[in-house]
Amino acid sequence: MGQAKRRSNNAKKSTPTAAERMRSAPKRGRRKGLPSPWLVGIAGLVALVALQVTLNAVAEARLPGERFRSQGNLHVSLGANTPAYNSDPPTSGWHTAELAPWGAHLEAQHDQRLLHNMEDGGVVLWYPLGTPEENAAHVTALEDVARGYGRVVIAPREGMPTTYALTAWQRLQRFEDVDREGMRAFLAAYHGIDNHR
Repeated sequence: MGQAKRRSNNAKKSTPTAAERMRSAPKRGRRKGLPSPWLVGIAGLVALVALQVTLNAVAEARLPGERFRSQGNLHVSLGANTPAYNSDPPTSGWHTAELAPWGAHLEAQHDQRLLHNMEDGGVVLWYPLGTPEENAAHVTALEDVARGYGRVVIAPREGMPTTYALTAWQRLQRFEDVDREGMRAFLAAYHGIDNHR
C-alpha cells in the first residue's frame, strides 16, 4: 500500500495543473512591442482622411476669390424681408424661384434674383451704378472679359465697395480695374457649377 500511495503522489506531481499548462504554453497572437493589427488599420485610415482633408484645403486655397459660408438656398418672394447677407455683393442665401435674365444690364438687378443665377452655376460681374454712358462703358469692357461664357450676368450695383466684383455661389473677388486674366480665372473656376444641395 505504501508503494501505491507513492505512485499516486508521483503521478499527481508529474501531471501539470491547468494553470501550470497555461503559464508554460507558448504565447499566441501579439508579440511584445508590436501594435494590434486593428490599431494599425485605424491609424492608417485616420492618416488617409487627414491627407484628403489637407489636399482639399490646399486646393480650396488655390481657387480665386474669397470663400463665404453658405447661408442656404431658401426660396422667397421677390423683395421678402430676410436676414443680412454675409458678403457684399451676396454670394448665397435667400433668393427667388426665378432668375435674372442672362447677359448684360444697364439697370440694377435684384440680389434675390441674381443669387438664383449663381445657384444655377452663373457668375455675376458687377460694376458701379453710374450714368447711362458710364454703365455702357463698363458693360462693353466686361462683355469682352466674359466672352465665351453663357451663364453670366453683367449688372450695375449701387454702393459698390470696389469698382468691380465677380460673384459665384459662396465666392467673391473684388477688382479696382478690369483685370482680364484675373476675371477670366474666376469665370473658369466657377462658371457652370450647379449649387443645388
